[in-house]
Amino acid sequence: MRLLLFILGVSLLAGCGAKTNGPLALYFVGSSRFTTGNKTNVGPGDSLATNLYALANGTNTLSHFRATVIYSPQREPFAYPALLASFINNVPADPEVVFMDSTLTDKDFLYTPVFGVRTTAGTERWTFTATDKDNNTSSRSFVLSVRRSDSLAVFNSYSLRLRVPAAGVAARRFIDLKSGIALPTYSVVGKVPNAELQKLTDLIVLPDGLRLMSPDTAIRSARLDSTRWPAANRSRTRFRLTNLTLTDFTSAQDTVAIQNQFTGAGRAYLPVLALNQVYAFQANRFTAGRPVYGLLLVRGIPNSTSTAGLQLDVRVAKQRRRY
Repeated sequence: MRLLLFILGVSLLAGCGAKTNGPLALYFVGSSRFTTGNKTNVGPGDSLATNLYALANGTNTLSHFRATVIYSPQREPFAYPALLASFINNVPADPEVVFMDSTLTDKDFLYTPVFGVRTTAGTERWTFTATDKDNNTSSRSFVLSVRRSDSLAVFNSYSLRLRVPAAGVAARRFIDLKSGIALPTYSVVGKVPNAELQKLTDLIVLPDGLRLMSPDTAIRSARLDSTRWPAANRSRTRFRLTNLTLTDFTSAQDTVAIQNQFTGAGRAYLPVLALNQVYAFQANRFTAGRPVYGLLLVRGIPNSTSTAGLQLDVRVAKQRRRY
């Protein structure tokens, strides 16, 4: 099988100038499905996939594989001032996000991530690096550009289209509700737990795609190990079922109106989702002293007759940047 994958990778990429000499090679496996180079005008929140094949030549073996992404400017939305002339354009790039960090011992490695791009305007640079046991490295990267025509709106809107997952805890998804980024299990609580991504997670989608929970809620079915994800790194998110209709959700374009939909203590665990339900949420973040408020519409739920997974439409009230 590995020989077949190698032949496939070489045949698909030979026309792209991929080099096969040297102690270590890393290829983008090209097809109409996979992203292998820079892309502009990517839709906010679009799902993309890429495919990489790493091969240690000769008697060498792989030792490490790392996937990172840098968002510029920051991936989280912010509200512009009423007077645009007073806007100070010094929005920094976010720190590098480690999407995958894995130790390897094999001769080759095939990696096929499916990921959602940023929901705010800007770029994201993905870099993939393979390392062998002699510390040789080989890297590939691409830049994705997202533009929005409504950046001045006081709320950020996006859609999450999650695939029907396989069974098991590895199929969980960890959602940053403010920025709209959905992360796989291995990025948050993999072999190398990522404390920064844990602190950014507001919502956990359980494997069946029908249940949602706050990270601070001790639900046995989520199997959140207290050692790999300490309680000190778990954000607190609460939900409240509203009486809003689909039309009401679409019409919610005011930060005060969005915030006012969240009343009372709220719920930390939603065991049953139904089509067209609208929830108000309050996310208390480690990275900000102010809660994040928003609305969540259940646009689609998994079922036995469809391959589509959970589909959520989200509106998040923006906040002013603090300089």
